[in-house]
Order: sequence, then C-alpha cells, then structure tokens
Amino acid sequence: MTILSTEEYKRYSKQLILENIGLKGQKQIKNTKVLVIGAGGLGNIIMMYLAVSGIGIIGIVDGDIIEYSNLNRQILYNENDITDLKVITTKKKLKTINKNCNTIIHQYYLNKKNIIEIINYYDIIVDATDNFNTRHIIDEYCYKLHKTYIYGAINEFEGQIATLNYKNGIRYNHIYSRNLEIENNICIRNGVMGITTGYTGILQAIETIKIVLGLHKKCKNFLLSYNIINLKNIKNKLFLKRYKKQTLNAQKLKINKTISTINRKHILIDLRNASEFNKQHKNNSINIPLYKLKLNQTIKLIKYHSYNREITLYCNNNERSIIGSYILNNYEIVNSIFKD
Repeated sequence: MTILSTEEYKRYSKQLILENIGLKGQKQIKNTKVLVIGAGGLGNIIMMYLAVSGIGIIGIVDGDIIEYSNLNRQILYNENDITDLKVITTKKKLKTINKNCNTIIHQYYLNKKNIIEIINYYDIIVDATDNFNTRHIIDEYCYKLHKTYIYGAINEFEGQIATLNYKNGIRYNHIYSRNLEIENNICIRNGVMGITTGYTGILQAIETIKIVLGLHKKCKNFLLSYNIINLKNIKNKLFLKRYKKQTLNAQKLKINKTISTINRKHILIDLRNASEFNKQHKNNSINIPLYKLKLNQTIKLIKYHSYNREITLYCNNNERSIIGSYILNNYEIVNSIFKD
C-alpha cells in the first residue's frame, strides 16, 4: 500500500488540493514507474517535471556523455559536467530536485537485444530520442508488451507530441512508416532552440501525468504539432484507417529532382515556412506552410484542384510532409510525398 510521508504531504500540498489529483491521485503518481529513453534536451525537462510531480521511479536510458553543445537545451547539466555520463549526472541532479524520487539508470543505448528486459518493468515509456530507428524499436516492443508510449520530437522552432499505443490506439508506425527514409538527429543537422525542447518536454510530462491519473479523454489518437515562433498549434486527429500513401516516384511523374518539368497536371506544395521557402525552393512549387494547411479556405482550394491535378507535398526533412499528408487524408484529398 502506497503511503505519503509527512514531508511528501508538505511537498505536494498544492497538488493534493487539485480536484483531479487529491490524495488518491498523488498516491497513483508515486506508485508509477516511468522509463525515459534519452537523457538529452527532451529527457532533461521530462524527468525534472516528473520528479517534482512525485513519480516514484524514473528509469533513464542513455549511453552518451555530456558535451558543450548540449548546454543550450539540456538544462540539468553545466560546464562542470562536461565528459561525464548523462545517466550518472542525471541521477545525481534528480536526487537534489526530489529526494523521494528513485532513479534506475541503464547506461547504454536502447536496441532490440536489451529493450524487453528494460521496458518490461515500467508502466509508461517516454521517448526522448532523436533517432527514427530507435523509435520504431520502441513502437514495436511497446505494442508487443502493451505499454503506453509518449512520443515527442523537435526540429528548429517546431515540435510535435502524441500519446501512442494507448488502449489499442494509434502507433508510431501509423504516423511514420518504416519504409520512409527519414534522417536521424535532425537537431544536429538543422539546429534547435532550447526553448523548443523545453516546451515539448513539458507537454510530454503533462501527457504522462494525464495517463497516470486517467485524464485520457483528449490525449488518445491525436498528434499535436506547433511552432513556437508564430504560436501556431495544429491538433490532428489520427485514424487507424490506413491510406495508400507512397513516396513520389519522380520518373513515373516524368519530373527530375528539381521538378523543373512539372506541368499543369501536378501541384507541388512546399510546407516549409516562408523564410525557408524564400531562401531556396523547387521550381514551380507553391508555398503553403504546414500551420496554414488546415485552414478551411486552404482545404477548399486544394480539394477543388485535386479533382483534376495530382497534389504533391514537399519538405526538406519529410516530417512536415507526413503530417501534411495526414491532414489531407483526413479530408479525403489524395496526395503524394516528394522525396529528394
């Protein structure tokens, strides 16, 4: 039986008076075991807020060391921690944040050989990685072991989160199919602001606590995408119904990689922000940033032209294209994704 100490009553007093938490909810929080895969920018924020909220056991998976380039977004670390192992340092720092939070460290990278023995012990799995291959491994084994999977990802000023494999809900593989060739480590390649990481990590922590407390009505089968610069949030309903969606075959469409020969039978929509589009873009493409794609007037215009023209979506890292494709699919607009 879970019991709160006198010190814990004092520490969580502001949570205990909340209608949706109370004593019962706080005990549920304390009794929960959460695994955070990745102790980088997302993982730091997630673990900090789970620890202060009172999660009883936090597991940490990471085999990396701390580098100077981590310090703009991995706020548990400082210059004195450079070259130290992330899991060791994180364990020490979380203990100073909340001594009642127990941590278990797994000092290696996650793979198919070790994942079952690691995640089997935990109630909820939180993805704080930047690796698509690892995410597919997490997705596969969370599905096999019936574990809820809290997904989060960042790119420059954009982020997205989703609660996956929750009560037979949508899976990561339904959003990003294995056959899509998406590059890893986007924040290394494109850069990232620490505040983007912080915002995303907080949202993942919130979704985790909602699952613990049973406040799940609005977190199942949704993908939240946002941009912190223009403050645009897009909440997309995800469906288990699969649409036939293939990567654009450039030869079949009789176009080359620059799409210089694109004709009236095709519309190429560049989903990047205006600043990215203006720097460089494909010939004959039109710019509709992802956050504008779901506007009623935009959907009506695309749907009108889709009856006699092929709609193709483009973004330099494919992620926005996939989200955009889901948006159009939900409006029954046939579309393809162009891949460089």
